[in-house]
Amino acid sequence: MGAVLSLIFMGFVSIASAVTPMLNGSRFLIKQGVAVVVGLGLFFVVSSLNYQIFRNYSSYLYTLITFLLILVLLIGKKIKGAASWFVMGPISFEPVELAAIGFIIVLAALLDRPEKEVSSWRLLFGAFLLAGIHIVLILVEPHLGGTLVYMPVTLGMLYFGGVNPLYLLGIVFYVAVAVGIPILSTFFSIQPHLLATHPILKFIVQSTQGGRHTIEFIAVVGALIFLLWWFIWKLQIRISWHYALFLLGIVAIGTCTAYLAEHIVKDYQRKRILVFLSPGFDPLGAGYHISQSQIAVGSGRFLGRGFASGPQTQLGFLPEQHTDFIFAVIGEEMGFIWASFVLVAFGVIVWRSIVIATETPDRFGAMIAAGLSCMFAFECFVNVGMVLGILPVTGLVLPFVSYGGSHMVSSLIAIGLLQSVNFRRYIYL
Repeated sequence: MGAVLSLIFMGFVSIASAVTPMLNGSRFLIKQGVAVVVGLGLFFVVSSLNYQIFRNYSSYLYTLITFLLILVLLIGKKIKGAASWFVMGPISFEPVELAAIGFIIVLAALLDRPEKEVSSWRLLFGAFLLAGIHIVLILVEPHLGGTLVYMPVTLGMLYFGGVNPLYLLGIVFYVAVAVGIPILSTFFSIQPHLLATHPILKFIVQSTQGGRHTIEFIAVVGALIFLLWWFIWKLQIRISWHYALFLLGIVAIGTCTAYLAEHIVKDYQRKRILVFLSPGFDPLGAGYHISQSQIAVGSGRFLGRGFASGPQTQLGFLPEQHTDFIFAVIGEEMGFIWASFVLVAFGVIVWRSIVIATETPDRFGAMIAAGLSCMFAFECFVNVGMVLGILPVTGLVLPFVSYGGSHMVSSLIAIGLLQSVNFRRYIYL
């Protein structure tokens, strides 16, 4: 709790500096203060409840969250191009913020069974089907950042639950194929001349075009896989042909997914990938966010420029400085020492979450703690990586620090759920 409260305080200070140049900037602080009060109130409510009551109602919880994700598509207000908000007068709420926490509870209930049953194909299919439904609904909004947390949370909880690591490696390989091919295609779209000198890469990129090219790619990769299996077999290393068939199936499904991703990805999302792969691309457009945040962080040096004294922040060069790029404000005005303090605070939260997960004898509670640790670690890693330019801009905010009522409330609810498990880790029904 010390780490959480420290991050909230750091967030208030950073937001106060970030909104100084804005007209009526105090309203952001008032809204953030209200969100913290509401979030702390819900924190005490959730932490006082026995978390095990969610086990019996997990199916109803998943149905409710799915209904809200569908409802926001029908009647939600579109803000910044995404129809992801319920707006009721002065109150606005983004259901995607609670969706990940609800999913963690539902997946924890699904994994609350003997470890020997966890690696069944039916359970794995069920886990990714539950995640897939939410991911599709959130992508329709569209809210790319809201979908990213599902995969690491799912993989982390499955690993902690005792799923065969070989299966998880297969899933990671599938994601690499499904995401890697569209990224290659996007990169070479701005440098098509390189494909002429790299026929293998051209063959891979063409697999996203569908039809004959996709079938040829799957056939060639399948032939190479079985040729490799035959060679290994001749070396007296007895590996069942089922593994080769399993690998071919992953490549086939991943290639088909890559074809869909290539045609679903929006132009602005494609530009974000291009900027990440080629920093010099569109420096005044899609690359503006990353270049300005890197300048802000680098100029802060060790001790920072002082409160409300950072030129990138105060002169308005830094975009989304009170939300997505709040860490750049900390780096510029508070320097390396306080930016490091933020990372250490998140490290404490993740470390304590893992300790709670390992000390809780109740499997359901342990799965919840493991899922929440993955969620906080991933959100911090992606946001900071985005600000430093080592990851693409995704729209994920920094928990407890960035401005945003929905995310603040949902993050404090997650901490309340984690504390509920912590309080009862030695006493459970």
